[in-house]
Amino acid sequence: MSPALEAAMIELRREYVAESPARLQELRKDVAAFAAGEADAAKSLAVRFHRLAGSGGSYGFPEVSTIGREIERWLKTDPERNAESHTRLENAVLQLGLSFDEAGAALSDAKGPVAPADFGWTALIIGTPGPFASQLTDILRAAGYAVTLRPESEHPEIPISETPDLVIIAGAQVQSDPYAIAAALSGRRAVRPRSIVLVDPTGSSDRIRAVAAGIDTVFSSDRVARELPTYAKTLARIGTPPSSVLLVTGKVEDSDSVRRTLEQANILVSHTADTMEARDILTRDLPDLLLLDTNLTGMDGFTLARLVRQDPRFALLPIIFLADERTLQDQIEALRAGADHFLTRPVDPTLLLQLVINRAERGRRIREMVHRDGLTGLLNHATLMAELEHAVEYARRHQEPFAFLMIDVDHFKRVNDTHGHLAGDQVLLHLARLFQSTVRASDIIGRYGGEEMGMILRRCNTEGAQILAGKLRESLVARPATTREGKEIRVRVSIGISCCPADGQTASAIVAAADQALYRAKSSGRDRVEVFA
Repeated sequence: MSPALEAAMIELRREYVAESPARLQELRKDVAAFAAGEADAAKSLAVRFHRLAGSGGSYGFPEVSTIGREIERWLKTDPERNAESHTRLENAVLQLGLSFDEAGAALSDAKGPVAPADFGWTALIIGTPGPFASQLTDILRAAGYAVTLRPESEHPEIPISETPDLVIIAGAQVQSDPYAIAAALSGRRAVRPRSIVLVDPTGSSDRIRAVAAGIDTVFSSDRVARELPTYAKTLARIGTPPSSVLLVTGKVEDSDSVRRTLEQANILVSHTADTMEARDILTRDLPDLLLLDTNLTGMDGFTLARLVRQDPRFALLPIIFLADERTLQDQIEALRAGADHFLTRPVDPTLLLQLVINRAERGRRIREMVHRDGLTGLLNHATLMAELEHAVEYARRHQEPFAFLMIDVDHFKRVNDTHGHLAGDQVLLHLARLFQSTVRASDIIGRYGGEEMGMILRRCNTEGAQILAGKLRESLVARPATTREGKEIRVRVSIGISCCPADGQTASAIVAAADQALYRAKSSGRDRVEVFA
């Protein structure tokens, strides 16, 4: 195969892997529909696995093809809809996810970034056609959603396999009780929409009824145009990665049963019985939920929770306690320690699963809104600086170096003056997505301010940072920004690099060193990458 054809094939394979989250999401909906007894679920699953069997082989992923072919053949035997069949389908989806993860890791070393998958999110608007429905549709499509409009007269029950990610109930355009509509969508279903939004024309909605009906948020009509775009984009951003839970307990039976229950829903579970190890894990990772035993070796769960809450990064982290008995004193102690919920053994698996899913996802959504830049989805300035402080402290304790990159878009004012501020925003959003797809998952990216971005590269020295800086600039040359009208906008960036501890041992010193290196890079105009020395 010629080098050109090989490069083209690699790019196609990378795009195929980038689309896998949406494919897996649709499979999970169909599996839930199969378990609920929906008539067409088995047929839909057979079609999806048939497509994977063919496309996996075509793109060079034999494991995907093998799983798809095996399940397709099995479905054609018309298997019984029992727990065993349900488990087999869930395991097949899990194995597909692992195969795609391995393929993505293998392709991450290939030249060029993985194109982010921009499809797969669905929204349903319950209302009547008209200017307001068109406005909502335009907002959601701009956020990357496929949108369906349906009058309220149609029955609100939706097949599980067609469950949308986001439901908008246009209150001014429905004659029946909007809370009843929401309750029908969020009630006793195997799969509910990830978010239900009520648009209240008067701004006088009953918030208690809204919560009871399963409504996640309420927007007044005059706030929709301003706040719905950010909300919808945030919901889409947090949906792709699976939720992660840190379980801290010394009970082996808890570890096994919790892991078995949560992993069925594609939730990643990390477990430790050691409180010091738990604190060490939290210095490296940010789980979506902390599941704590009240009785632990070394310190009790309440003390560990208080220590976790003292870290600003975990102020919004959901914490659920597990206890052998439900005493009033323990419940009060848990609330004082910062708990969000208190469960007593034996824990019902269904309750645990739904509690973790809802607490984790809502926690992620809140943290996204508080800690993320509204335009790019990157960490905002305050959170980036907090992460830098944390990285300095971790480097000091573990003698582990890291690099900090200060990235500035050259002549960004010209972009705004020539193409308009909306095009400038699209360029920044393009850079954010491009850089996120180029760096490692452990690297941290934030919007430092204006057209400047900052990057924290863990376990990285000066040479590694220079290599990555070159890749960032190459990826930008290979994939310039494109406006919604299809106009190509080419920009370049200057990058300043500093390293800890060589260039400073405080966050402010690291930033100052990178800023000086950036200034030299912009002044020299050579390769626009400069290291502080």
